[in-house]
Amino acid sequence: MEWSKAKNILILTFLALNIFLGYSLWKEANLLFPARLVTHQEMEEAEEYLKAVNLELKVSPSRQIFYMPLLTVENNPPELDSLLNSLFNGEVGLPSPDNFESDPQVYRQEGKELLLWSKGRVEFSQEVVPPAGEEEMDTEEALLRAQEFLENRDLFPSDARVEEIIELEDDRYLVIFNQVYTNQALYGGSLRVHIAPGGVKGFEKYWLNPQGFSGQDINTISAPSALISLAENLVPFSEKKEIISVNIGYYTEALDAQRWDMVPVWRIKIADQGIYFINAYTGELEGRVDY
Repeated sequence: MEWSKAKNILILTFLALNIFLGYSLWKEANLLFPARLVTHQEMEEAEEYLKAVNLELKVSPSRQIFYMPLLTVENNPPELDSLLNSLFNGEVGLPSPDNFESDPQVYRQEGKELLLWSKGRVEFSQEVVPPAGEEEMDTEEALLRAQEFLENRDLFPSDARVEEIIELEDDRYLVIFNQVYTNQALYGGSLRVHIAPGGVKGFEKYWLNPQGFSGQDINTISAPSALISLAENLVPFSEKKEIISVNIGYYTEALDAQRWDMVPVWRIKIADQGIYFINAYTGELEGRVDY
């Protein structure tokens, strides 16, 4: 009799566990499950708003409206000794900060400079000697140099993915990596590597520590609604500009807080202008990054 009761309890326990695990997998797989699809009329209306500020849409945004929760994150400061050893080699003694009370703390040594903020943001620069002869470089070579530099110093995050490689003047490149969590782009976390003839000129990094999704799944606004919100926040351009990407993800600025929530955003890039982040709940402009 006792064994029969114990067996029933075990069966119910395993059943409850399977239901919980099944729901967790379903929620992760369907994080971007569409609530409905955008109509052709909504897209045309958005394009009219864009024309009014001299913008032209050059891509086809997603026609889905999504259910998305908040994402809880923390700052993720690097381990200082490891960072100093990686960037300064430790051969002639590691540098001390110029001022222990400053934020950022600044470390300098032999043509190198490291700025480290208490929130975890890192900026590093170094002198690079240009090659004697001509050096051919393209976007693939720039990406390879950026990855090798970071991997050789154990600075390349496992949750990074390439977002964009921008060709600049004087044969220089900017390689941008974004942070990813459960296939979602975290636009608040980024790693930007500057490539010049002769090697890596420096990088800026701000990485987050995701703690999981929180709150209820909420309907986001559509891509056309985000484009209309963008147009309403802009002064008309004097000449035509092109929107070259429209993506959804999560965004935050660097905050001096122990833990906070990232909001879903529509990331809209205007060529030769910058990137705009539109809150996917409210339609408000959350932030902007200029190139």
